[in-house]
Amino acid sequence: MRTVGGIRIGLLAMALALLVGSIGLGLPSWRGAADPAAPIQAQASTSPRVWLPLVVADGATATAEWSQHAHNAQHTGYSPQAPAYPWQLRWIWNGADAGGGVSKVTSGGSLPRNVQPVTGGGRVYIAAGTDGIFALSEATGAQLWQRSGIGDVRSTAAYDPDTRAVFVVSANGTLYKLRASDGAVQDSFITGQSSPLALPPTVISDRVLFSMGSSVYAVNKETMQSIWSYDAETAVAVPPAFSPSRNLVIVATEPDLYVHAINNATGTRQWRVRPVDDSRDFTDPTEYRYGWPVIAEGTGYVLIKARLDWGTLWSDWPQTNSEMRQLLLNNPGEQALLVLDLDDGSVPYIANVGHGGYGDNDYMPMGPQPVVRQLEDGREVVYIIIRAQHAYDARWDSHFGEMVLDNTTVSGLQGGDVRFIRFDWPPGSADPLLLTDEQPNVTMAGEYLFGAHWEAGFAMRLLDRSDGRGSFADPITSQRLSTVATSQDIPGACSFSSTHYCASGLQNTRAYDFGFYIYYNQGTVYDQYWSSYAVWTVSNNNLYFRSTDGAIVALTSGNPQASPAIPAPIIAATPPTQPPDLTPVATIDHSEARRWDGRLVTVTGTLRYVFNNGKQVLLGFANPHQGAFKVLIRQADWASFDGVPERLYQVGEPVAVVGIIGWYQGDPTIFVTTPTQIQRLPPAGEADGR
Repeated sequence: MRTVGGIRIGLLAMALALLVGSIGLGLPSWRGAADPAAPIQAQASTSPRVWLPLVVADGATATAEWSQHAHNAQHTGYSPQAPAYPWQLRWIWNGADAGGGVSKVTSGGSLPRNVQPVTGGGRVYIAAGTDGIFALSEATGAQLWQRSGIGDVRSTAAYDPDTRAVFVVSANGTLYKLRASDGAVQDSFITGQSSPLALPPTVISDRVLFSMGSSVYAVNKETMQSIWSYDAETAVAVPPAFSPSRNLVIVATEPDLYVHAINNATGTRQWRVRPVDDSRDFTDPTEYRYGWPVIAEGTGYVLIKARLDWGTLWSDWPQTNSEMRQLLLNNPGEQALLVLDLDDGSVPYIANVGHGGYGDNDYMPMGPQPVVRQLEDGREVVYIIIRAQHAYDARWDSHFGEMVLDNTTVSGLQGGDVRFIRFDWPPGSADPLLLTDEQPNVTMAGEYLFGAHWEAGFAMRLLDRSDGRGSFADPITSQRLSTVATSQDIPGACSFSSTHYCASGLQNTRAYDFGFYIYYNQGTVYDQYWSSYAVWTVSNNNLYFRSTDGAIVALTSGNPQASPAIPAPIIAATPPTQPPDLTPVATIDHSEARRWDGRLVTVTGTLRYVFNNGKQVLLGFANPHQGAFKVLIRQADWASFDGVPERLYQVGEPVAVVGIIGWYQGDPTIFVTTPTQIQRLPPAGEADGR
């Protein structure tokens, strides 16, 4: 940042803003701390907020470098810069071999949930769990170094240009400072606590902020000495976000479901509120984990997304803002996106946003986080996935959307109102939509809006977002751009090419028309390497798509049908999988299924969970079923059974299942097509007389 007489311009601008606000221009003012015991109610915001051009202050990043989680210390998920369309492939890492087959680099094949690629100093840094950190060449994707031996790194790293260091938070409770050029450990800060959650560090001016256990820490980034620590008294579930104008650090805790504002100068509590409805409890589940606070700095708000339960999927959402607001007033427990005033934690209004995510079989995860974009006039809007009027059932009702934060940005709208964005998917559909149990994670750069679905990466350019548009019938228009699909599984549509581009006929399990593929004719790779997360990041005129199976795809401006200017690093192909045995080779307990991938076996165990989600019946051998062996019976095969499958098999019933061990969302799975594959067993202790 430029300086004048040793004083940073950003700080002068902030002081000027405070001075102007003090003479009555209606800018947000500092108010007293909230009463922790007081319920937080949504209030209509009547005072107009005056918009001034934003001058970057300490911690407010307006650069093109995506150097930390969600781009900057405010976690806006927005970059002002994007490479011009069309795009071409630059390289792929931890994904495809030279022929489009699967060739993984990380020891588990995937990446931890929520990890984003970040850049700095000409490198791309990727957190990789027990593999530590990888640094790749930004230009070629070649591995420059790997730093292991620092515990389980489950959180996005952060690059700091001042110290030329990479800051890494390990699940072992240690903040590491690595030399960016070679990954050497320069220093560390040990908290004595630990956490399995994704808690990336936040880098601002002179310090690193991070959450661990029940505490939030501010550490000097030069000396790695403590500046302050804040005791939240219970587990901190999210990484800290920073507001430079208020000099506040925002976090959220579980299981009490509070949001905390910490004075960054002293490390003391400014306010604490519980914004979720009183009917909500951590055991519902209602959670903040795997999300992060997002600061709308110009408006003076922080946005917090809550994970809600599977039952919220089935609400019948209307098309108009007034009806949406009434729905949420009548059902306050379904308010999924919470808007809080940075000054005191009060709720200025209800955000017309429903819950969704990569859900299935009675499980709904956190879902997409809001993106805050600053417009040219200084106003801010939010991009998120919204819901309205289903096509077939309540799962078919999601859309890309824009939310306003005040009553002046778009004529006729008030804070919390949403506008629909038309996205042409399925391609050519007269009524395009997204599935609510498949909501993509959202990122934005310039006019480009991105969605990261579990099978593909979507991209569009916003065209007309004039005030008259945004209704369900007359949405904001967009141009659909190249998709990145996990695998191209119609080989006849286009032969394999080093460009990984298909001009038409791109399809994995869904049709995507045109775009890039990571693998060629490899099917549902994500099911074996499931991470519950995919994301786009945008940095230095490159696009990075991190797929659900943990591959990193780098795109840049250029002719998509031209070979990469610099070939992607070639990694030896994985030896081809042998055909499965024609007869069961073993009888195994369900807990051993993961080790028998691709083999025909008999799996025994007791059913602990049975569920029909409308598309398939799941027979689980653990409850919750995530992470354990399961049986899936797809709807197309139900006719083979003497009745609806979920009524034929009961929780507590011992069974033996014959089939080839495959994968579904990272779990070992047998896909059953006929009832002869499932045999009921006698209860333990009874003779086998059935």
